Amino acid sequence: MRFDDLIKEIEYISYKKQNDSDINDITNNSQYMDGIDTFAAIKGNVLDGHKYIEDAINKGAKTIVHSEEIDYVEGINYIKVADSRKATSDISNILEDYPSKKMTVVGVTGTNGKTTTSSLIYFLIKEIYGKATNIGTDGAFVNGARTETPNTTPDIFFINKVLNESLEQGIDKIVIEASSHGLYQNRLNGIEFDYGVFTNLSTEHLDYHKTMDGYFDAKMKLFEVAKVKIANFDDPYGRKAKERFADVISYGTKKDADYMAYDIKKFDGKTTFFVKDQKFIINTIADYELYNSLAAITVLSQMGNDLSTIAENLVKFEGIPSRFQYIENDLGKNIVIDFAHTPVAFDSLFKSIPQDVRTYAVFGVNGDRNEEFRRLTGNICAKNDVFVVATTDDNKFDTFENITNDLIKGIEEFDGDYKRIENRKEAIKWAISQANEGDYIVMLGKGEERFLKHHGNEKTYYNEYETVLEAIKEQ
Repeated sequence: MRFDDLIKEIEYISYKKQNDSDINDITNNSQYMDGIDTFAAIKGNVLDGHKYIEDAINKGAKTIVHSEEIDYVEGINYIKVADSRKATSDISNILEDYPSKKMTVVGVTGTNGKTTTSSLIYFLIKEIYGKATNIGTDGAFVNGARTETPNTTPDIFFINKVLNESLEQGIDKIVIEASSHGLYQNRLNGIEFDYGVFTNLSTEHLDYHKTMDGYFDAKMKLFEVAKVKIANFDDPYGRKAKERFADVISYGTKKDADYMAYDIKKFDGKTTFFVKDQKFIINTIADYELYNSLAAITVLSQMGNDLSTIAENLVKFEGIPSRFQYIENDLGKNIVIDFAHTPVAFDSLFKSIPQDVRTYAVFGVNGDRNEEFRRLTGNICAKNDVFVVATTDDNKFDTFENITNDLIKGIEEFDGDYKRIENRKEAIKWAISQANEGDYIVMLGKGEERFLKHHGNEKTYYNEYETVLEAIKEQ
């Protein structure tokens, strides 16, 4: 696209044209400039993209989008805007020709359950319609083929390329995990959402959003643009969403929910329930999976599918890795990996486990969580009579000692049991060795992530599944 044509279609403060190069692609990361002609300098909470403009130019950038005052280099085009992130979204949508307008798009937001709910909707769409795409925490899946994603909700230029790749393969239905950061930072600006799902809201990311109201407002940016709004009515913030948006369609276990689950029973590792006289079976006893399933049932029903068709396909879903994932072993112990990493997610998981056995939970808390978050996490463990093996997660800029001190304060407030072992593998080995046959050992918080952050945001390779297998072999 010609520079002069693009300028006519976006909002800007000023511009300086110094070359006739076309604008064909845009990024906000100077490390990925190969073949890309436009760099957007975005000032974030940690990094300021304006510091990387010189690097981007050295790597071939012909046009720079910026919001701060900078020195101009001869021969480079510049566009000054009020908000570089929004401008990036606008430019990407223009260059990629708004692919979401040609698709059915489902967005899923909430504190807990985003990944599983998105994956389940993706699975059902594939089973019923034949093809689908899913973008989220575990990657971008275009009809099964996986590409790594940099964030739960990637930047718009990444998403738009996945959408266009999907369209080229004849895929017109896509599911996107919409994180609060992604929504707040306008990474999804310009995406046309046909369906928006809100799972729940609990204490997390208050280091970023400051208050629960601010956190909720960020989530509701999805409902501001979604044509069909779907919310969990068993969550108080789901009801709050209904107060803000009268056309919200609800799901849950309460009688006033539009899609209400009733006659819920658990047996042999499965859960059965009914919705509008239709029986459903899911292959797990985890309570939170009932809600994830209800969200997916509601979406597929709103798409026009019979509940019987949804039920026939839902029973085929075996779950996704690291969501109440049992690890086979010869020890007679229930060894489980789960991505749960918030107090509410912990509480739901612990309550799903049979109460006549001992539960050991091996986990750490991220370094960017505040003291209250850590204390509440400890409270939940102690209240559920869970033995905590406090270990390392992503310490980032904090220390293991400081993080676990806050966690242990919460455990001790309710006279809970705990042991502190910094090395994560040693912590897992110890927990497995202490458990009796039939007991549960749950490794929480890492899931499918392939790293630990020990020094700031520097990533060190780590694989929870591989580590658990090694710990089992070493018993």
